[in-house]
Amino acid sequence: MAILEFTQECLDAAEGKFPEAPIGPDGKKGKRPKRLKVYKNDFVEKYLAQAHPITPGLWFGPVVAYGLYAGFMQFSWTAIPLFLFGVMLTTLIEYWLHRIAFHWDAKTKAGRLNVFLMHGYHHEYPDDPMRLVLPPIGIWPVAAIIGSIWYLVFGQYFWPVFGGTALGYIAYDWTHYYTHYFNPKGGIGRWLKRYHMLHHHDSPLHRYGISTPIWDFVFGTYLPINKLIRQAGRNAPPPGAPADERADI
Repeated sequence: MAILEFTQECLDAAEGKFPEAPIGPDGKKGKRPKRLKVYKNDFVEKYLAQAHPITPGLWFGPVVAYGLYAGFMQFSWTAIPLFLFGVMLTTLIEYWLHRIAFHWDAKTKAGRLNVFLMHGYHHEYPDDPMRLVLPPIGIWPVAAIIGSIWYLVFGQYFWPVFGGTALGYIAYDWTHYYTHYFNPKGGIGRWLKRYHMLHHHDSPLHRYGISTPIWDFVFGTYLPINKLIRQAGRNAPPPGAPADERADI
């Protein structure tokens, strides 16, 4: 068995064929399972393809702390705008990954599997608590790639910018978990939860921002939380998008 071999139920789900809901003793169909196993290898499935919601802080909290420390040692208070710039870069990456990669309209079987693994799983199993933050198999390679690019681009400013990027990532993942597993009664928390739930249940091609809606405003995919478009079709394209734009969800 290959280490990264997928389960048949994962391959089937990527093609839109999901496990049947169980039939209860009363003969009535129950609810569909809230999660499925993705990898056949138990070690990969448990330790690399899932993550407890506390882990983003454990993995990247030291990066945030060292980024601030190194920035202050080198640039004093000038490190603060560099750090905040790193945070904003994360929100921009979050938006475009969500919009372009996570909702890609894949035409091939391999492409549909990749989209399902990146994000389709979450839309089909949104309440799986161990896959609401990015697992090691997903975030560690991305962090290494972004870190390498930032090192080449920002040079001596690398640590405060990368530290801010790490903080932005932690905020993104924890905000995402919060919107699914908490029930705020008011304020910004309730607004963020409603905003993200409408992305799931109203139109998956709007409201891509999770930690902030700012880039939805900038790029024309913002919809207020009191505006529903289900009547116009769940996959209606965002303003300015090609008429044939559709989502894999």
